[in-house]
Amino acid sequence: MINNIKKKIELSNLLEKIETDFDSSEIIEKLDKLHSQPKAHVIGITGSPGVGKSSLINKLVSYIRKKKKSVGIIAIDPSSEKTGGAILGDRTRLMLNPTDNNVFVRSMASKNYLGGISELTYPAMIVMRSIFDFIIIETVGVGQSEIFIKNLSDTVVLGIQPGSGDTVQFMKSGIFEIPDVIIVTKSDIEKLSQITFSDLCASKSFFQNQNDWDIKIIKTSSTQNSGFKQLFEILKLRWEWLKSEKRLFRLRNQQDIKWIHTCISKEFGDKGLQKIKKDFSYKKSPFSELIKLKRKFSF
Repeated sequence: MINNIKKKIELSNLLEKIETDFDSSEIIEKLDKLHSQPKAHVIGITGSPGVGKSSLINKLVSYIRKKKKSVGIIAIDPSSEKTGGAILGDRTRLMLNPTDNNVFVRSMASKNYLGGISELTYPAMIVMRSIFDFIIIETVGVGQSEIFIKNLSDTVVLGIQPGSGDTVQFMKSGIFEIPDVIIVTKSDIEKLSQITFSDLCASKSFFQNQNDWDIKIIKTSSTQNSGFKQLFEILKLRWEWLKSEKRLFRLRNQQDIKWIHTCISKEFGDKGLQKIKKDFSYKKSPFSELIKLKRKFSF
């Protein structure tokens, strides 16, 4: 946990250095060290605009803090067209206690990075993962393109708004391939939420989850403060499931590889990516590995 304001300032300064001086040997060494010291359960929260992601996070954080656990939040905001920085819209909707030193919020601009996340979300997550008990990553909220949150999170929570459309259309979009937990938000709208919940449960067998985890579907209401105990219990169950049979290790190892591939592809294109794949063998220290590959295969 972060026990004082000084620790928060140190964390903010480190995250700032990552954004401004990512390739420096000092930052790379620090990131690899923190990568080897994971602590948090990383939860990605995604869904279309208006689904109530920020309200959901407010209630979930409140419940986590009642359990005396610390929380780090990465809020991915749309970028300002003028400055390229985060507009901070999502952050202003998070009604959190500013005096609570065990809750930390970092806003990041999405810039031109597809997938509802920021290019530097991964290293920021690695830093915060070594400090807090829970990390929550909130995506921009652009809908179908947000599948990349799967490459950053241990557990993906997808919010669905009551009456938001045909379940078949959701399945066609591809976004149903990623969630581990599906939440029907605003369940105080009783009739619509029950219809949506029933549709999802009836279609559950068609969800293309990539592992043997049994996807959970629940209803929540931020207005009535309901469903969050159940959500927390599901997250606990998921965490225990991940830690058994080395599932968590394999998941995070795959995420490291995907991040390295994404960075190489972004800088050198598909040809560069194909070139490194020929003799790429990853074991640990993704940041050092990325720098090594950049130097070796730069052209």
